[in-house]
Amino acid sequence: MTSELPGFTPELEGFTAELPEQGEPKIGQELIVVRRGDGTVEELRLHDYHRVYAFPGLYEEIVHERLGCSSPQEISSMLGLAIDGLGWDRTRVRVFDAAAGNGVSGEALAAEGLRPVLGLDLVPAAREAALRDRPGLYEKYLTADLLALSVAQRGTIRALGANVLSCVAPVGEHSQQLPPAALAAAVGLMAPDVLVAFMHDPSFATPDPVTPELWTGQLGSGTGAELVQRRRYVHRYTVGGEPLKMDGVVWRVRRV
Repeated sequence: MTSELPGFTPELEGFTAELPEQGEPKIGQELIVVRRGDGTVEELRLHDYHRVYAFPGLYEEIVHERLGCSSPQEISSMLGLAIDGLGWDRTRVRVFDAAAGNGVSGEALAAEGLRPVLGLDLVPAAREAALRDRPGLYEKYLTADLLALSVAQRGTIRALGANVLSCVAPVGEHSQQLPPAALAAAVGLMAPDVLVAFMHDPSFATPDPVTPELWTGQLGSGTGAELVQRRRYVHRYTVGGEPLKMDGVVWRVRRV
C-alpha cells in the first residue's frame, strides 16, 4: 500500500499510551503520551490525526476504551431501528459512511448488519489507517471534501447507489464540525430515498442547523424530509471524567 502522505510511516512496533494529568483541555487538544518499544517517547494531541492514526489501535485505545466513546454504536443502532421501522432489509441497504476516520464507525455499522459500501474522510491518514486496520470493510474509501468533489469522485459516489448516510461526527456551523451543506451534498449523490444519521452537539447555544429548509434549499423544493428520530446520549467522557453529550439524529430525505 502506497501512502498518500509524504513521510507517513505506520508505527508497527509495540507501544503503550497514557493520558497524563492535564486538567480539562479543549476537545481535540487532549495530550497523549506514547512510549514506543524502543524507549522513545512522543507527545500527541487527540486531533493530530496524522500521527494518532500512524499507531494501529491508538485511537481506539484512547477514545473508545479510556474515554468511553459510544457514538459509532449509538448512531448505527439508531439507523438499524429506523431501517427496521421502514420495513427495509438491513442486508440490502448500502451505507455511505461520511467522516469515516479509521473505520471504527464502519465496523459498528457492520455489527448492526449494515453494509458500509463507501468510506470518506477529509484526512488522508484516515484512509491509510482504515485500509491497514480494516481491509475489505468498505468497497471504496475516498479522501475528499464533500463540498469540493471532483467529477470522478462524484461519479464514484453515484455509482455505489448508497441509500443510507451515516456521519459519526457533529454537523454544524462551528469549526471542526461537518457543514450542513456537506451533508446535503452527499445526499444529492445517493439514491432518491435516503436515511441520514448524524450527531448534533447540544452544548452550543445555536439550534440544530439541519432542518426541512436545509434539505429543500440544497436539494430542491420537491424534496420531502422527515425527522425520524432524535436521542440524547453520552458521546464520551473528558479526561477529567465529565460526560460529553450528543444528540443522535435520523432524517428520511426523499427527492423527486
